[in-house]
Amino acid sequence: MSCCAHTPAEHYVIQTCDQVIHYPSEDYPCLCSSFEPSPVEPEVCVLCEHALSRHSVTRICRPASGDFCGCRRVSA
Repeated sequence: MSCCAHTPAEHYVIQTCDQVIHYPSEDYPCLCSSFEPSPVEPEVCVLCEHALSRHSVTRICRPASGDFCGCRRVSA
C-alpha cells in the first residue's frame, strides 16, 4: 500500500544527522544533511563522523504536477 496517490518516483529520501554536538558552553545540532558511509567504517558518516543510527531518514513526496502533497515519513 502506498503512502499517497503519487508514484514512487515522485518521492525522495533525505538523511539528516540528529546528533547534538556538545561544546564547552553550549549544545547545537549537527548540520550534516546527508549520510555518506566511510570506506573504513560503513556505519560511520564520513562527513560528520557520527554513527548511521544518529541519522534520521525522511521520505518526502514532491508531485511532478507541482501540487502540494503532505506525504512525509520519518524513521530512524
